[in-house]
Amino acid sequence: MILENKRYYHKEYCYERFKKEQEATRIENEQWDELYQYIIKFHDLVTLSIANITRLKHLRAGFEYKKGKKIPKWRTGPDYALMLEAYRLSEKNNLHAMSTKIGDWNDVNQVNYTISTMMGHLNDAWRIRQNKKKQLEAAKRVEKQESKRDQSLTNKNTYSNKRDDLDISNFV
Repeated sequence: MILENKRYYHKEYCYERFKKEQEATRIENEQWDELYQYIIKFHDLVTLSIANITRLKHLRAGFEYKKGKKIPKWRTGPDYALMLEAYRLSEKNNLHAMSTKIGDWNDVNQVNYTISTMMGHLNDAWRIRQNKKKQLEAAKRVEKQESKRDQSLTNKNTYSNKRDDLDISNFV
């Protein structure tokens, strides 16, 4: 038994699972912080309203708000890193909308509008992420093939200088 955070864990299975879950939570919190800071910086706000935070958290959990009602859309929602990528994809549209039609709206409605446009770009961001994965896998495969090819090109023949008794090359 291992004592950590005022709890005891089994050494074999439970403690390893606890550590993995703790690491996953840390990564998700970092991704949330990046998204939060990006939205604050993009809208030039001091803090984000509770309504917007709730909407983003529920989107992460797989729910979507339509006409004020929470509707389940996915089993698990997109992660915060994917939301940030989608936000960056929709940045041009959001800047144009802020300069033309939503510029005099209050902050909560502006952020809600940009979250809605971000949700429209989630599929594009996911496709870009999948294409990057495929490109990395292809690059690794090519790298492995090249290393195998390099190993096969080495000369395996070893020549030894054996002298014959009948060899007269030294006398010539």
